[in-house]
Amino acid sequence: MISDPQAPASDIRVRFAPSPTGYLHIGGVRTALFNFLYARQQGGKFLLRIEDTDRLRSTPEFEQEILDSLRWLGLVWDEEIEHQSARLDRYRQVARELVDKGLAYEQEDAGKVALTFRIPKTKVTFRDLVHGDVTYDSNEFDDLVIMKSDGFPTFHLAVVVDDHDMGITHIVRGDDHLPNTPRHILLYQALGWKPPKYAHLPLIMGADGTPLSKRHGTVAVSAYRNDGYLPEALLNYLALLGWNPGNNREILKMPELIKLFGFKRVIKSNAQFNPEKLRWLNGQYIRMIDGEDYEKRITEFWKAKQELPPEGKWHKLITLYRPRIETFGQLMDQAAYCFNEPEYKDVSMMNEIKANPAAMGLLRQLFDVLERIGDFDDVPLLDQKTKQVAEAAGLKPKDIIHPLRFVLTGGTASPGIFELMSLLGKEICLKRLGGFLA
Repeated sequence: MISDPQAPASDIRVRFAPSPTGYLHIGGVRTALFNFLYARQQGGKFLLRIEDTDRLRSTPEFEQEILDSLRWLGLVWDEEIEHQSARLDRYRQVARELVDKGLAYEQEDAGKVALTFRIPKTKVTFRDLVHGDVTYDSNEFDDLVIMKSDGFPTFHLAVVVDDHDMGITHIVRGDDHLPNTPRHILLYQALGWKPPKYAHLPLIMGADGTPLSKRHGTVAVSAYRNDGYLPEALLNYLALLGWNPGNNREILKMPELIKLFGFKRVIKSNAQFNPEKLRWLNGQYIRMIDGEDYEKRITEFWKAKQELPPEGKWHKLITLYRPRIETFGQLMDQAAYCFNEPEYKDVSMMNEIKANPAAMGLLRQLFDVLERIGDFDDVPLLDQKTKQVAEAAGLKPKDIIHPLRFVLTGGTASPGIFELMSLLGKEICLKRLGGFLA
């Protein structure tokens, strides 16, 4: 195991450097999170840089989505945002210095000139905080284009210059960048700069066994937000993708993550993204957060999509469904029959009930009993009266509850039927019962 560096806390500077050529995805968030955790644990700085030199694909809309997603997650940066597009003169200056020193050369490209770094033929060894000592033979490398013929830098030059100028002490990024590191170290050495320390994280793999990326197999962070995930649940889950906290706990809030985080517990093997596990964990957080906080968050989520039900009904609804939902978005699906007429999609079930004289007889008797109840606020009374109808017929409560649930909801699963009846109210319950019996 590789120990964490012992640099003074105030010296630690890490960065997250997304490209606004697409939405912020799960892999990007995990990288940002590990940088954030390390900075906070060490008392250092977490910086944000927008790598926007791709003129064709970079857009303000993607950049705004990235910023909004990071703010929603609580991964807030410490200093002003750096933009590569504002630093073109700096890259050109550095590239020209390398040419002047004989360390890079001009290369004609379609009538224009590109600048190429001459790779020294040597072995490059560096100590990675996850993988330990890593050695590459640069004899296997081609010379490295650092300034394209259009006057824009390549990733390799820009990232080295930016990290040096920003005083970055630790670069925390995915394993897919590991082969880039020896090239960057050679650039640092050519420029007479001290390279930062590196920590390369395991990749996050999709169900098909290939790495997740903004263009393959993943979902935008904004989509998880739109589906009603909690940011703390998403961060908790991602923290455990490629990192072991040293215990068997699965629920770790941000202060605990910060306290426990270290590169010595980063796992070298790739991690598997499991959407079902994420939903489960989100459900745990929904049931764990304070009741007032839960109501505030789910109310804001719902209001952004549609009009709220009456206050009394809304409180009953979110309380009744809290143990059953794993995302806020599931409430809209599971409770759809609370706002719209039920869809009897299971025609065979409907026909089975209607062809059963005992079931239809029980429902008719129940209709008459429910009509005489003043209102449906008294849940124990609804329970008592419904079961009395079944007992009077010499049947079990389930013989009336199951068909009743289907009539009221159009399905076979719901919260407690009597709590649901109270939520729906007398008028709706009798209307649906009467319509089914007609």
